[in-house]
Amino acid sequence: MLLTTAIFDMDGLIVDSEPLWYGAAIEVLNDYNIQLDQELYNTSIGLRTKEFLHHWFTHFNINISEIPLSEERITDIVISKVEESCITMEGVHHAIELIKKKDFKIGLASSSPISLIETVLRKTGLNDFFSIKKSAEYLPFGKPHPQVFLECAEALQSKPTECFCLEDSFNGLIAAKAARMKCIVVPHPDQFIELRWNAADLKLKTLLSLTDQHLCDLEK
Repeated sequence: MLLTTAIFDMDGLIVDSEPLWYGAAIEVLNDYNIQLDQELYNTSIGLRTKEFLHHWFTHFNINISEIPLSEERITDIVISKVEESCITMEGVHHAIELIKKKDFKIGLASSSPISLIETVLRKTGLNDFFSIKKSAEYLPFGKPHPQVFLECAEALQSKPTECFCLEDSFNGLIAAKAARMKCIVVPHPDQFIELRWNAADLKLKTLLSLTDQHLCDLEK
């Protein structure tokens, strides 16, 4: 199938925001005496904040009525930290320029709220590269459900099978494959050797490793 469209994830792929989310989550969860180490946290990367909280509040028997306030607090903390320091991931500009040269349409589909998406793109100066930005914030389902990818493709006037996604999380990978899209995954270095990433069409250590040949091979 001829590919026409690239859809980027944001957190952990475009910006190094996962440590910010982790720090914000730990700060808020500590108020409920919930101790969440990095390994446990990693199992829920890619979920929307409300689903992340529902998962762990249920697990630790915390009243789920606390979720809306906790969700707002976590998001506010992350936005504040992004305003202070927003680190673009290695190879992002390289990948965007390579994809632009292929004349692909480029969109962004993230589990993060639109307020954070706008903040990140403003801080990184990347806003103009993405003709469509979609958030799963108010969708019925977030990743690993494919809806945010499907809505991004529709807004770009592309068929799902014409799209490939660039992701860093396993939940994002599942969402991309469920949408019938190709997927390039860039896992966190600590998770790179895990066999679950074999579900992707291409696994890279960094977006800096992306080549024109990789993009051609995706169409095979």
